[in-house]
Amino acid sequence: MPRENLRTSFDGMGSLLSLRPPLDMREAFIAAYECLSGLVRAARRPAVLVAAVDDRARVVGAVSIGSGHSLVIGRHTGCGLRLPCDNLSLRHLVAHARSEPPDTEPVLWLWDLHTGQPFMTEDGEFNAAVMAQGPLYAAVGPYALLFIPIRGRSGAPWPARAEEAWRGLPPRRFFDRCYPEADRFQHSMRLRPDGRRLQTDISRVGPLLTLSEPEERETAWGELQLERDRRVERHVISRERLEQGVLLGRYERCGIHLSEGLGSISRVHLLLVRLGEDVLAIDTASTNGTWRGRTEIRTTPLGDADSLVLGSVLRLHWRRLRSGGTGDRF
Repeated sequence: MPRENLRTSFDGMGSLLSLRPPLDMREAFIAAYECLSGLVRAARRPAVLVAAVDDRARVVGAVSIGSGHSLVIGRHTGCGLRLPCDNLSLRHLVAHARSEPPDTEPVLWLWDLHTGQPFMTEDGEFNAAVMAQGPLYAAVGPYALLFIPIRGRSGAPWPARAEEAWRGLPPRRFFDRCYPEADRFQHSMRLRPDGRRLQTDISRVGPLLTLSEPEERETAWGELQLERDRRVERHVISRERLEQGVLLGRYERCGIHLSEGLGSISRVHLLLVRLGEDVLAIDTASTNGTWRGRTEIRTTPLGDADSLVLGSVLRLHWRRLRSGGTGDRF
């Protein structure tokens, strides 16, 4: 388990097949409150607390995502938060937390990994990806997932009673980042005296993209070269695609579908996504890992020219291009 994540786990839950819908946000928050409070007391720095509650109000796992780090959620044993349900994908979701500026409550990004089973948010809508500036509820299969940002040691203490804490959560507002003309709300950064936001803005963003889609109107912004046994496969990627994210793996619905002959590459292996000025490489709980030299990486920003190794057989070379897509590095 990466050091940046504080985790409690609950064994013996088994595989869950449920006919009941997942708990709503309030029910899940009340059920998970004692566990979440324990993570708050242990936190020293800004983080996003994550709890998974099943449809019987049992907490099946909880973890704290440190700022700048990621969490893979699914039924694979390598996931940071394991959901033991056969109806879910091995690697189902990826969450990423980031504090900007430092020492503030992190913003959360949550992506579905092309599972065909998008998650449902509190407003009853299904989503492939969201960005949340505050608490977030996401239901998948029989589970209610809670994502609660905290400031760590500098944050206000939590109330002793779950109901009081629930009433203190900021209201959630949803809008569609992909279609601005449909937005009903504006972002708000108004803060309470204790530094917490007065409301949560949750932006729907588009799903992870494939490179087979038309991109005639897009400008090449970066280049990937995938090298194996002296063979090189080149992919030019636009800024727009990276902002929504591109998934690499042997799974046929990945944005970059890698050869079935690459046995050490997982079906869902690596997510590339641009957040702010950074292009992040996020290993999606792959079996054989993603490496920079001898160091295994979980989440890392890529330099303008950078290289990683996926599994033990595939070299990934990344470089940023000039705005005209000339192939020259910055």
